[in-house]
Amino acid sequence: MTGEDDGMEQRESPEGHRELRRMIDGIGREGLRRIIEHVTDALRANPGDIDALAARALAYAELGDHRRAVEDYDAVIRLEPGDAVAHDNRGACKAELGDLAGAVGDFDIAILLAPDDPEPHYDRGLTYAELGDSLQAIDDLSKALELDPDFVEAHYSRGLAYRDLGELDKALDDFDAAIRIEPNYGIAHYARGITNLNREAYDSALDDFDAVIGLDPDNAPALRGRGVALGGMGRGEEAIKDLGRSLDIDPDSSEALMARGIAHASLERYDLAIADYTRVLDLEPANTRTLFNRGTARMRLARYEGAVDDFSAIIEIDPDNAGAHMARGFANTLLGEHGRAIRDYDRFIELDPDDPDAYYARGCAHAELGNPRLAIEDFGRAIALDPDNVESLRNRAILYQDLGEPEKAVRDYDEVIRLDPDDLSARQDRQAVVEEAGADGR
Repeated sequence: MTGEDDGMEQRESPEGHRELRRMIDGIGREGLRRIIEHVTDALRANPGDIDALAARALAYAELGDHRRAVEDYDAVIRLEPGDAVAHDNRGACKAELGDLAGAVGDFDIAILLAPDDPEPHYDRGLTYAELGDSLQAIDDLSKALELDPDFVEAHYSRGLAYRDLGELDKALDDFDAAIRIEPNYGIAHYARGITNLNREAYDSALDDFDAVIGLDPDNAPALRGRGVALGGMGRGEEAIKDLGRSLDIDPDSSEALMARGIAHASLERYDLAIADYTRVLDLEPANTRTLFNRGTARMRLARYEGAVDDFSAIIEIDPDNAGAHMARGFANTLLGEHGRAIRDYDRFIELDPDDPDAYYARGCAHAELGNPRLAIEDFGRAIALDPDNVESLRNRAILYQDLGEPEKAVRDYDEVIRLDPDDLSARQDRQAVVEEAGADGR
């Protein structure tokens, strides 16, 4: 099912829906192999034994040998073309083999043959979800639930489809229903926890991850999810502990490493954050979010050259990444590379012309390079976009004073004082301009 990529998800079928499935329920792999051997012997004597073929197909499927299972279901369907269960089961095996279109075709036939059976609707819904058609998946899963309102797996799967569409409230309703039917249904608790993380409902997410961990203490995705929830609640130390446990179980989880890096950064442990981000990048060199986070952490430690390297790597991957251009501009400014900074601010403004901070930053860089008129122009643009931009007003006032235009400087200081009457330095600077130039003012 789309929307879950962490190993928590599984293709499910209603318990006890078919007699053959009940027959092999709980049989281990050795037991399944013995069934296959026994049935194969029987089929040598009677190659047309439909029940034997179906039993062997199901055993093959349970062992993960879906190709052989399809071959046996082919034989069943040749002997009994109207066998809806065989079409449904063959469709499920085709889906496991990646033949999603073929799977849908089998489910279509199964539904025509047995329109009141919820399982082929459910199986077709799962397959449409794998095809990325969440709306069609919801239609089929809803039909399965109309036929069997307590079909717990259908509630769970429809919840995932709603979540893929961004309909989080409907997703939560389905996960709630699944958990009411089966309180210990761990993957529904996990899915509800992830959905609540997406809603930043961290308390609720925490409850669900606690439930999963209560059922399975070594569940790495749930430990990771709980760590993220704890981090969102500002409980960084506890978050790091859970994320560490998750990484003990799954050392190469980029999601857990990223989350732990964020938790370390929230506690101002930037070296540890950088170490985790670097491990993520060893696994996923083109992960631009992690590059940005590492660059930001390096900025916090005044490692501006390294930050420039990270932001440059993002821009190489995504030349239109406005945030990386702005961040690299800041880093270059702090390195005294004002010309390079201006080029980054220029590009940011091309991509986002309505951000006053970019004009302010470029204005500061122009001022550092001795281009006061260009700086004044940029501060003016920042003020036009954000009339309450005190720092742009203050910097423009200073430049006007330096250029011998005291009246304009006084006007800007007056505006600063209007916006912040308690700004003593602005009052003192204004008075200095008045005294120096003999300009008339308050």
